[in-house]
Amino acid sequence: MDLVDTIKKTFVPIHREGYPFIAAFAAVTLFLGYFSSILFWICLILTAWCVYFFRDPERVTPVDDRLVVSPADGIITAVGPAVPPRELGLGGGEMTRISVF
Repeated sequence: MDLVDTIKKTFVPIHREGYPFIAAFAAVTLFLGYFSSILFWICLILTAWCVYFFRDPERVTPVDDRLVVSPADGIITAVGPAVPPRELGLGGGEMTRISVF
């Protein structure tokens, strides 16, 4: 196993849509870091957070008729009835809404 394979297996891949944001955070970090070491460290932490936010881990979705699979990581914050927006074309009746944060 070579170094590149080890790195690929160790680090979670980044979603390609996040690269522009990560690049912007890194550029601001370098720019502000030129003027202030305190700002550099603060911005470096924010850049690391941006990388963490756009991670795209491999996932295995369980298959079972009794399961509900969430479209996002997080915590269920509310479950209750709600009328979906008309533009979704789901009808006008109430449905159960599950909010994830």
